[in-house]
Amino acid sequence: MVIENTDLERRENTDLERRVLAHERILQVLIAHMAESEPKFLDRLKEIFTRHHTFGADEQDFTGTEQYAEQFIRQIEILGERK
Repeated sequence: MVIENTDLERRENTDLERRVLAHERILQVLIAHMAESEPKFLDRLKEIFTRHHTFGADEQDFTGTEQYAEQFIRQIEILGERK
């Protein structure tokens, strides 16, 4: 039995995704700004979040929290490179 999402549920999910992405962008800009005044700040974040490997990481559709953190930090580095 397949249950399909209603239009309302899809709109709510889309709205939630946009809100999360907006928060992510704001945090990236704030952290990039902090890293400008304290260069080792980004290094400390990388040290904490980029060295972990979790169970399930080899699964095709699995993306772990640490992998998302690495992507997030990489986006901050790209923001810093643009300046």
